[in-house]
Amino acid sequence: MGDDAGVYEYGGAVWVHTVDFITPVLNDPYLWGAVSATNSLSDVYAMGGVPVSALAVVGFNNCDLEVDVFKEVMRGAVDKLREAKTVLLGGHTIDDKEPKFGLAVAGVCPDGRYVTQSGARPGQLVVLTKPIGTGVLIKGMKEGLLNEEDIAEAVENMLTLNDRASELMKSVEATACTDVTGFGLLGHAWNVCKNSEVGMRIHFENVPIYPQAVELVKKKLFPKGASDNLNFVYRHLRSELEHWKLILLSDPVTSGGLLFTVDRDKREELEGKAKELGVKVWIVGEVTGSSELEVL
Repeated sequence: MGDDAGVYEYGGAVWVHTVDFITPVLNDPYLWGAVSATNSLSDVYAMGGVPVSALAVVGFNNCDLEVDVFKEVMRGAVDKLREAKTVLLGGHTIDDKEPKFGLAVAGVCPDGRYVTQSGARPGQLVVLTKPIGTGVLIKGMKEGLLNEEDIAEAVENMLTLNDRASELMKSVEATACTDVTGFGLLGHAWNVCKNSEVGMRIHFENVPIYPQAVELVKKKLFPKGASDNLNFVYRHLRSELEHWKLILLSDPVTSGGLLFTVDRDKREELEGKAKELGVKVWIVGEVTGSSELEVL
């Protein structure tokens, strides 16, 4: 229950299906389309699948926005799909005052194997492949405090497919995996705990966070979703950290990295393969035998 995508076996093939869409996160419509496509594809990668085809899901009002804006959104999405070797087959558009864009994606698991959120085991390492804090940065942009140029690293990461991270995750035989998106690091970590019937210990100092996000949260500027996410995990949480740190760990991420669990004796292999694939990895914690989420 609660996995990133649905899995269906038909004719000897294992198919992975998902759908995701987001409101504008960047001012540039091309970048928004590309980030949204990357975000939608991520759920297939989190399951260990390879995306094959996609359908566009669009909310757009041409009385408020020029059609050229929509064309740029589509151009960004199609360019990212080409990079992922995924074909756009069509889609559906509705009239909506608040713009929305995303994809319904179908993928396959070539060897028939897939990874869920249910395989974490006590003693394993918890690995993250992208920094967190994009939700806070997007809030800063909406408040006029930042622009795309100020958060170039975050934009680049949001545009980075999780294909190589997925390859890494599978190569080291990860036993549980999810992607870190709207529920924040703590929310997605708790989903793995719940589905695997384990606990998890997260070390705040090991978690990669964009410096601008830290500055904004310390000034009490963050999206409401961060508070909602923290409330979601709060009764399962044990921590003496300052509130602002817990808010950062609850940040609703857009197009984040993979979070997966792997045996400790795979650490050297993990780091070597990550370097070979050009994927950054952070060991942010370990799986425990408790039934709670501990943050130090």
